[in-house]
Amino acid sequence: MRDLSQTEIDTLLHHCKVGRIGIYDQHHQRTYVVPVSYQYREGAAYLHSAPGLKLDLLHEQPAGVCFEVDDIADEGEWRSLIAWGRFEEIIDPHERVRVLRLFGDRLTRGPLRDRNQFGRGGMLGAGETVYRVVLDEMTGRADESGWLGTESD
Repeated sequence: MRDLSQTEIDTLLHHCKVGRIGIYDQHHQRTYVVPVSYQYREGAAYLHSAPGLKLDLLHEQPAGVCFEVDDIADEGEWRSLIAWGRFEEIIDPHERVRVLRLFGDRLTRGPLRDRNQFGRGGMLGAGETVYRVVLDEMTGRADESGWLGTESD
């Protein structure tokens, strides 16, 4: 096992499209972890989400966000990173559209949607919060040794 360099961490963040956000839920005294699709740009993970517990917790504790990404080929070949950062909601309409366009056709696909304007919530991004998690601290690990166990493991 080895540590990832900053270049390898950036490459992993650009390569992957799904990560996990972890936020502490003070009310229930437990950590809430949820998978998210994201786009990585300039030291931040850009995301969008419909209303729910994740956004409630992000608004309550904007500086307490943990972000995890992994790329796993098998038990003996993987790369993973964990980062800590802060939630920032994107309010500016032009920046919201720019961020949503980073996600490409995934938000506008489907036979019943006008591909220029509509997403899963009607108008592109309607009803969703667009935000970024600024990643202040990151660390990563990799294991490329191959699986060394036996078939009974």
